[in-house]
Parts: sequence; structure tokens; C-alpha cells
Amino acid sequence: MTTWNSGSTGNTSGSNSSRASSLFGLDEDSKSNILVYKYRSGSKCLEVSSQHDLCKALDADPNLPFLRVTKKKIPRGNSRLEVRTEDLMLPNDKKKYAEKVTLKSSLANVGLPSGAYWKRLLFNSFPELYIVSRSITPSPESSLNNSPESSQHVSPSTTFPVDTPHPLQDLQAS
Repeated sequence: MTTWNSGSTGNTSGSNSSRASSLFGLDEDSKSNILVYKYRSGSKCLEVSSQHDLCKALDADPNLPFLRVTKKKIPRGNSRLEVRTEDLMLPNDKKKYAEKVTLKSSLANVGLPSGAYWKRLLFNSFPELYIVSRSITPSPESSLNNSPESSQHVSPSTTFPVDTPHPLQDLQAS
């Protein structure tokens, strides 16, 4: 499973202009087909895309600092693939929570598109599923911009109205 990569992506053009490419270890110049599953996106099926198109889509997303991309191997001959909690986690988080029972919890059971299934079976295409999910914590790169010092603070006194009586208090007062 591959996740954030702090180094260069190793692409041959040397352009490395994609933030998603450098964050997630994607090859922004690769136009070969990949299968993409967007966890909790509302999409009903897997998308056939390329790493190039995935980088473009992720770079355009304003939530990029809160996204992660992981890969899961697709066993040859499987027409369905189970996505578990551990498949969305970074390697450090996986080690940290290794003892938790919920790591093996099934989050989704996705079917491969027919064309992708046959290409996987006959030509060994689509070896991995690219899983795009939202992270609770921002990427290391964006954490400096999201520090408590730079955030907007809300005081408890402005969070709850003070002068509004409880409805039951009104009934008791009358």
C-alpha cells in the first residue's frame, strides 16, 4: 500500500508540478489506465482513470490537504474487492492501531467493471486499486498552515446564547 511520499516521484520529465503527485507518490506523466475508488464520494462504481488524470483532479480539489491516496492489490480472478479500514490508513497509523479490532472492518465491497475484470484476468492489467479517501488530519505539508495559532478561536460565551430561557422554565414560571 502506498501513501504520502515526501520525496520526488521519480518521473522522467522532471516537471513534478503536481502537488498530488508529490504528496501521494503518483506519476503525473502516466497515462496508463488505473482503477480508482473514491470512498464516501457517493459514486456507485469504480472509475477507470490514469495517474495523470487523478493528479489533475486531486490538484483541483480544495480539500487536497485532507485527502489521502492508498493502493490495494487486486487479486487476479476476483470480480469484487473488499475495502477495509486498514486499506485507508497510512503505514504509521496502521502500526499504531494494529491491535484494534476495527482495522479489519469492512467499509465497502466494490465490483470491478466488466472490462477491467477481463483485462485483469487475461492480461494482468489493473494490478492495484487506487483508493481516494478523506483524512481526519491534514497532510504534513499543510499542517503548518492549520496550526491553532492561525485558526479562528471561538469562545464558549459566544457559542451558547445566555439570555434564552429553557422552554420548561417558561412553563414553570407561569
